[in-house]
Amino acid sequence: MDNYKCLKNHIIICGYGRNGKQAAINLQEHGERLVIIDQKEDLSTKYNDKNSFFIVGDATENDTLIKANIKNAKALITSLPVDADNLYVVLTARQINSSIKIVSRVSNISSNSKLKKAGANFVVMPDLIGGKHMAKLVAQPDIVEFLDKILLQSKGEVNLEEFSCCSLRKEFVDKSIGELGIRNITGANIIGMKKGEGKFIFNPSHEEKLSQNDKIFVLGTNNQLEKLINMLSNKGGE
Repeated sequence: MDNYKCLKNHIIICGYGRNGKQAAINLQEHGERLVIIDQKEDLSTKYNDKNSFFIVGDATENDTLIKANIKNAKALITSLPVDADNLYVVLTARQINSSIKIVSRVSNISSNSKLKKAGANFVVMPDLIGGKHMAKLVAQPDIVEFLDKILLQSKGEVNLEEFSCCSLRKEFVDKSIGELGIRNITGANIIGMKKGEGKFIFNPSHEEKLSQNDKIFVLGTNNQLEKLINMLSNKGGE
């Protein structure tokens, strides 16, 4: 497919190496539509997903990002091996689409601040994360295994999901978690919140109230999470 103009709210991944490929696999498991950009033509022949597309090209070139319809994309992940290339992609992407969410890989920690100043919302250093993960496996192996089952197995028995309260039904606005009885009705557990002003609340109390600017982090089975969405959202309540 050469024409990507019809795509909206898709995710662009620049670089289809080990990190880019893993990101693509996880996002596809969540039903996201992707546009992969990589210069290696042989990778495109191995890529096979009917809901996503592969562009053979240089992600640091404006025309390539425009071809991927970056203006209508909701997020971009740049996982190129050279920090300078990721920096250029971030700068270009932010210039074209001021509201896009950008996640960038970084190899040298000194490049972290530069990427954030250029417009990256999140900067990830795979080696640092990998090292911390291995240390935790030695010090607290059962906790790591438990969290991995929740976070890395998208089709597992229990999942951790984010719910934006912007679609919260009007009758639930400014009601407390206890008043809504979410745990009793759905079986799902609210384990955290991000308030509209950016403050995080861990293990919120029953007295904590919900507003339409909040986000809640919910732990539960697929069935429990579906019940929660149907209970809280305008879409589910229709």
